[in-house]
Amino acid sequence: MDSPPVSVQSKPNPLFSMRHPSKATVVTGQSWSTSVLDGKIPVLVEFYTSWCGPCQMVHRVIDEIAAEYAGKVNCYVLNADKDPRIAEEYDIKAVPIVVLFKNGEKCESVVGTMPKEFYVAAIERMLQSSSY
Repeated sequence: MDSPPVSVQSKPNPLFSMRHPSKATVVTGQSWSTSVLDGKIPVLVEFYTSWCGPCQMVHRVIDEIAAEYAGKVNCYVLNADKDPRIAEEYDIKAVPIVVLFKNGEKCESVVGTMPKEFYVAAIERMLQSSSY
């Protein structure tokens, strides 16, 4: 005797859904100079692409960090597919990558999907380095 067909309802995978609302601000090629290079406080930029699954995990961590370091570090996200000039300028070959800037200069980066502690340690090193 054949079994009746089973109905499987697909649920969206939260890993691949875009995060809303985000604590990190979107930065583009147009806003790069004023937001990142001319920033008055240190800056964290996550380079990502919309098709990158691991980037979604990093997004959540960066959103937490943005909330925790509000007023100390400005956190941004940049879609490397939409702004390839910026990605090329900073020699971004793979995503996700988080790049830290201080006084408009790249000072450290964390490549790949890492535990939150890796990003926090890099931020703390940056904050403890010479002041603005």
